[in-house]
Amino acid sequence: MAVVRGGRVTFADGALHRDGRPFVSVGVNYHPSPTGCDYWREWDGARIDDDFRRMAATGLNTVRFFVFWADFEPKEGVYDPEMTGRLRELARTAHRHGLTCLPSLLTIWMNGQRFDPPWRDGRDLWRDADLRERQRAFVHHIATELRDAPNILAYDLGDEVIHVDSTSSAALGAEEVRGWWGMLAGAIRAADPDALVLQANEASAVLGGHAFRPEHAERLDLVGLHGFPVWTPFHIESVVARKATAFLPYLVRRGRAHRPVYVDEMGSYGCDESTAARYLRAASHSAFAAGAVGTAVWCWQDFTTDRKPYALRPNERRVGLLDADGREKPALAEYRTFARRVTGELAGFRPLPAPVGVFVPEPEPQDEAGYLTPSGSDAPAAFYAHLLLQQAHLPYEFTSSDADLERHALLICPSTRHLSLPDRHRLARYVTSGGVLLYSTGSLLDAAGDEELFGIRVRDFTRAEDTHADYTWAGVRFPLRWDPGPIPVIDVAGAETLAAFPDGSPALTRHRLGEGSAYYLNAPLEAQLNAPYRLQEAAWHRLYEMVAEEAGVRVPLTADDPSVEVTVLGRGDERCGVVINHAPDPVDTTLRRRPVDGAPETTERLRLEPKGVRLLFWSDDATARDPGREERQT
Repeated sequence: MAVVRGGRVTFADGALHRDGRPFVSVGVNYHPSPTGCDYWREWDGARIDDDFRRMAATGLNTVRFFVFWADFEPKEGVYDPEMTGRLRELARTAHRHGLTCLPSLLTIWMNGQRFDPPWRDGRDLWRDADLRERQRAFVHHIATELRDAPNILAYDLGDEVIHVDSTSSAALGAEEVRGWWGMLAGAIRAADPDALVLQANEASAVLGGHAFRPEHAERLDLVGLHGFPVWTPFHIESVVARKATAFLPYLVRRGRAHRPVYVDEMGSYGCDESTAARYLRAASHSAFAAGAVGTAVWCWQDFTTDRKPYALRPNERRVGLLDADGREKPALAEYRTFARRVTGELAGFRPLPAPVGVFVPEPEPQDEAGYLTPSGSDAPAAFYAHLLLQQAHLPYEFTSSDADLERHALLICPSTRHLSLPDRHRLARYVTSGGVLLYSTGSLLDAAGDEELFGIRVRDFTRAEDTHADYTWAGVRFPLRWDPGPIPVIDVAGAETLAAFPDGSPALTRHRLGEGSAYYLNAPLEAQLNAPYRLQEAAWHRLYEMVAEEAGVRVPLTADDPSVEVTVLGRGDERCGVVINHAPDPVDTTLRRRPVDGAPETTERLRLEPKGVRLLFWSDDATARDPGREERQT
């Protein structure tokens, strides 16, 4: 790999660039194996130099490392010059080997334990005025030390800082989080005007529980997201399950609705080396296809140290791309192939505008929630909508009420449990202007008051699940499992009934409104899929396919197996179909490509290994070239 030299990484059109060329960051998280989290105090520059040399030889171009606050500011307001000297040396070493740096500042939380500056003494990171000033001064100090380094990719304000005090962080409102992010980002930019700034959080940033969310991150340049299939509120059956490798791209797609996304921690726990390799192959390609501007695997090498945090968390010692003796694990070969692709033949390819939008309302402010708020979680619905769209091969993106909804031919509101009146009015304008809306309700009260938009009204509710056990539309049966609680019973009031429940009441309706149509499904279809193996019980994605047909959604590339993801990326007039088998078994499938110029449809039969990946390249005005290159299996 050629050594990367030149100016800082910048943004243009939502993508990273360096020296005027597209730049995809492919990296790894790093502590030296022998010292772990103690490496700043037990410095071994030769070891770091050797590790970075090997990273670069593998094809990586980024290293993410952690600036432990307690090491760099051992006394309040006093910085250790030896530590900052080692920090500059690390950045120089990385640059010498062609690696960009992603330093994580204010590092306190690591692998389930705190590495607190002793002088913090339990003070609140977000509401203690003196401690806020110390944080501001610290990130300014670090950025000052690194501002002349040409290889700083971005500064991470702090890795998963919500866990430093989870009670306090969960109580913060959106404006408080925006203010904290803005204060620290401003301090970094004052010291290093060319800096990009992010803050990395685990999946709860998307799935709920606190305000450190992408939709509040306008004062940051990127958001950092972590996704591991073993830690989700969803019933992912195993690391090899199709849901597992679809989880990471889901987080990317949710985040991209608001800010560019860097996946700065990814990988798998609780599985053998072969399973981990296959997981990384499919998940990394799918995250890139979803629009991630970079990825960093957790982590570089297994640890030989047995000190904090590994004494308490010994499972954290064995998740490296290298084992403790330096042997390459199969996952490294997969990541090497991925790195070669995204920095080579896929460089500059980005997601195309999507004809399908998924509208997920913002959560109610915590201080305004109460007995009117339905019990349960909104998180599963959007994830399973993502899975159904992936299975239906429909190009989509997440969106919000302040976005240009009219650019989407079809808008999906999955299992909505709360929708404000302004959002309802916004959706009505979308439909009236010619859009097609598919809305599935998630609560009794949410079903009320929709006569104008959906042409239905609530008659009553019932708890007789057998009367609403299923419905059939266009020859496809959709069995339902209801959570305990009232089930709305509706009547049409201007809409037409497309499918009915066993008691004869409407299940699926369609209301013509203005130039468009509003479909109303009186069941939380997406949310009720959150159970082990439930996704395989029926052809749930057929609902999306059939409504998309009416909306006139034209899909450029499809597969006849729902386990196969097909995502089309663009680079000018060039197109690349990223074809991924998310299933744990081999798949034989037929790809169908529909040229935009009206030329005849082309087909190709493929065999994909478990979690296998193929690429298909073509131009909008030409036939496909190089029908596909299957990734080398390990």
